[in-house]
Amino acid sequence: MIVSSPTLKHFHHPQNEPDTHSLLYSALDNYQFAFFAIYLFKFFYLFERVREKEAEREIERERQRKRMGTQGPPATANELQTHAPPCTSADAVTIDGGLVFEAGLPPYNLKPIAAEFYGSKDDPQTRYYIVAVVKKGSGFQLSQLQGRKSCHPGMGWSGWNAPLSILLPSGSLETAAATFFSSSCVPCADHEKFPSLCQLCAGQGADKCACSSREPYFGYSGAFKCLQDGAGDVSFVRHLTVFGKSWIKSQVGNSQAGPDWLLPLEFPYASPRTPSHVCHHGENFGKDKSSSFQLFGSPHGKDLMFTDAAHGFLRTPAKMDSKMYLGYEYFFAIQNLKRGVEGPQTVTVQWCAVGPHERAKCEQWSAVSGGALACTMEETPEDCLAAITKGEADTMSLDGGYMYTAGKCGLVPVLAENYRKTHISVLPLQGYYVVAVVKKSDAALTWNSLRGKKSCHPAVGTSAGWNVPMGLIYNQTGSCQFGDFFSGSCAPGSDPDSRLCALCGGGSEPAHMCAPNSQERYYGSSGALRCLVEKGDVSFMKHTAILQSIEGKNPEAWAKGLKQEDFELLCLDGTRKPVTEAASCHLARVPNHAVVSRKERADYIARILINQQELFGRNGFEYMMFQMFESSPKDLLFSDDTECLSNLQSKTTYEKYLGPQYLAMMVNFRPCLTSALLDACTFHRS
Repeated sequence: MIVSSPTLKHFHHPQNEPDTHSLLYSALDNYQFAFFAIYLFKFFYLFERVREKEAEREIERERQRKRMGTQGPPATANELQTHAPPCTSADAVTIDGGLVFEAGLPPYNLKPIAAEFYGSKDDPQTRYYIVAVVKKGSGFQLSQLQGRKSCHPGMGWSGWNAPLSILLPSGSLETAAATFFSSSCVPCADHEKFPSLCQLCAGQGADKCACSSREPYFGYSGAFKCLQDGAGDVSFVRHLTVFGKSWIKSQVGNSQAGPDWLLPLEFPYASPRTPSHVCHHGENFGKDKSSSFQLFGSPHGKDLMFTDAAHGFLRTPAKMDSKMYLGYEYFFAIQNLKRGVEGPQTVTVQWCAVGPHERAKCEQWSAVSGGALACTMEETPEDCLAAITKGEADTMSLDGGYMYTAGKCGLVPVLAENYRKTHISVLPLQGYYVVAVVKKSDAALTWNSLRGKKSCHPAVGTSAGWNVPMGLIYNQTGSCQFGDFFSGSCAPGSDPDSRLCALCGGGSEPAHMCAPNSQERYYGSSGALRCLVEKGDVSFMKHTAILQSIEGKNPEAWAKGLKQEDFELLCLDGTRKPVTEAASCHLARVPNHAVVSRKERADYIARILINQQELFGRNGFEYMMFQMFESSPKDLLFSDDTECLSNLQSKTTYEKYLGPQYLAMMVNFRPCLTSALLDACTFHRS
């Protein structure tokens, strides 16, 4: 996660962090920078590659051997380390968070499996600060570091990437650093190409500037020793490196207290095919366990294998990868630093379509957009949100339930769907009603007699189809086992083999069964009504959905002949009312669907979409060429009942947009939320 702020003086101090009054964290007053709070981790990686790729490599090597008539050239040390078959490769390695960028790229493509945590089991902390430490009496600020002597843990480490990303925002990082500082110790640097980056290092002969403990100033403890020995003027280290040392108060200044960068902790990485056995070992050899061996202690050194200050491991969510871990801004900041230039701002908006039906509509839109819009596709709304979070897509419109997840992933609302007939995009947004619809002929069914009935839901995770009705049922039963509450359901996005998918109709392929996209015939509010008509007893939906599908308004075969008097609404007090009386008979009122994006793209995307709706909206100049708010099947890209996209007024964060009541409902319902993306996005923020 990355939090932007114009100056470090506005830094927010998380609770339960160590007292920093004895340290000088040089404050950078009135210095503009792209990010000041960066969460990083030390990762535990597994060097097991995809077996298919290894098979291809071995086949090619065998071909080379046959052509040469020999056993072929000997493998290099690098090949042995990174390209050996899975049976002979290393199983795991712990690396600093700054190296996560490399580990997530080809050919490694590694994925995190567990994270070191500090603090306690009851209050685990998975973050640390990168701090700029100087000796007492140094008399200079962070903005006065040019020409000083610097100490870093290693090339590519967080103690290298984070500060230099701020101090040297563009250009070749090594070249710029060699020019910016008078001399440095940066273990792992190319001492022949950049001799000044290794000038302060203390290793002898070939060990000077070595990328291991053979260099005395290697790693965070080494970088601090570099400062302690007087070799450097400033050291960039983790706060954990300096806290706990008995002599720190006499060695380090006590100027302004305030961490310069907030970073995630150290973190295990592994192949997705390998179980996380490290967590099991922590139970035997962690803190307060066996005295014969300690995972988190290094009697013969410092931070060997794992951080000495760690207390254990936390297993990472399944959806976590290096981009998700580092966050969009930090990941691409490192990428730009390695390229030596800042990446250009993309003009074309990349819309994420959910499933092939949305992609087809999106491509029609793209073709007439004049280059303003391009399309990418994912299979589920959450996959689209993940793509936007990681910078692989820019935007989409989604339900308020997904807005909650989007906000937890750092995304922001851009524009809101407005369902009013008055075409004024600045009118206050009213939201819509979540209703429970039943057949009028099933006269005995009430809200209080739903147990054992057959239910239809637009999708798991949506406001109308899941969060509101299931939240109310959870309040009554205290159980998240909703498959046991109903006799059968269609809740797209559930386990296809579960009772929650028993009523689903699927599509043209088996994989479409219960899919959270329009390939499942009962997906969405319109699909949930169809499910009610064909199979179910009760359907949860947006209140406008039924009015759009009766009295001949929906041309699909299943909706022909449907009349208003065929259905009724269930009220929470046990009564029933006509479908036109949702204002007095509903389960909740929730925010409209909204367009979301990353914060730095929000204003630009809003301008593009306002321009596009002037062309292709309800009263657009080019309405006959393309209709943004009409589709078949229904509700593709936007809700079909959208009249226009509206400005948000002051509701520019997910908290403000959803409102306190909705947020309180989601907090209460959190034990029942099964979102893998939500778990990933809240891993370091819980």
